[in-house]
Amino acid sequence: MTVWVIAGLLAMATGVRIGWALVNKQSLVSTAMVVALGSLAVIAALNWHPLTLLLDSALLWPNISVALSQVALVACAAGSCVMITTAAASRPTAVVRRVAVLQYGVAVVIAALTLVLFFAEEKQPEMAPQEYLSRNLATPHLSMMWLLPLLYVMLALTLVTWGGLRHSSRSRRGRALFVFTVGIVLILLTIAFLLIQAFGASGLVGIGTAATLLGTAMTVVALGSLLPTVEDWFTGRHELRLIEPLLAELERRQPDIGIGVRPRGPLVFRVAERLSLISDALFLEATSTRGAASSALHGSGSPALPPQEQARAIAEWIRAGNDGNDVFPGLGALRQPDTYSDREWIIEIARQYRALERASG
Repeated sequence: MTVWVIAGLLAMATGVRIGWALVNKQSLVSTAMVVALGSLAVIAALNWHPLTLLLDSALLWPNISVALSQVALVACAAGSCVMITTAAASRPTAVVRRVAVLQYGVAVVIAALTLVLFFAEEKQPEMAPQEYLSRNLATPHLSMMWLLPLLYVMLALTLVTWGGLRHSSRSRRGRALFVFTVGIVLILLTIAFLLIQAFGASGLVGIGTAATLLGTAMTVVALGSLLPTVEDWFTGRHELRLIEPLLAELERRQPDIGIGVRPRGPLVFRVAERLSLISDALFLEATSTRGAASSALHGSGSPALPPQEQARAIAEWIRAGNDGNDVFPGLGALRQPDTYSDREWIIEIARQYRALERASG
């Protein structure tokens, strides 16, 4: 059950990345994220014993799911490495793309050699993946088969860890990158445990410890990948409730802004569309006949007010209704301060408008 929960989280994170890539322009970072998360989901699924038996029987080779898990781990390391190096790159797009292709090429070679070494070994009786690792990882004739992919994964994920920690921040994406990097660090610890086993020091750690740590790591990676989507959803719902009173009032005054069918899509897009309607309605109100005359008295330059007071002045003007010309702060007041983006400015106006409504109600 635990394996399928982990696989489900990773599959959900992969699906979210695929959906985002389809809605937005496809990029190397999105593709790399899909490769990394999808590979981890495959590893989690292959550790479910009934699926392992089914796959081994279908491919007519016992324990082949272990080799495929190694290949998936190499693919995860390659995707994560391409993601972090591409996101941090400052070189031209063509150069970044060539570097990404080179990274994928190295991973393909490592994966192919891993499969060759696996098939070169004698067939063994069918067994669960954890039992297979316990019996074979520390034996001398299998150490080289494990050493090559594990060293590659360790080197690649070390680079991912360095880049992830360097680019983590307090922003929404930065927090998600930090959680993702923590999961990568846990995978690195798992690889270290497996390398210890491969070198014959089986008394220090057990395969069960490594398997538990890998499951925890995959869960953390999935949560880090889903964190921006979850935060976007909750933030979008909050922003929709926040801007609803201001939008309803402006739509009542400027009904033309609501003409047409509003497309249904991701919540972030719906919030952006409503913010755009508010922005259009504010400027239509401001440039109306009586508003334009008032703006000439108040000037069109940006007022020397703190941003919150400036937003409150606009909210009071909207609240004043037909008598708003007397308190119109000027066209310049509608322009966002330098410290605010367009989106943040409209939301701040909506926040002040809602605060006024609550105070009066």
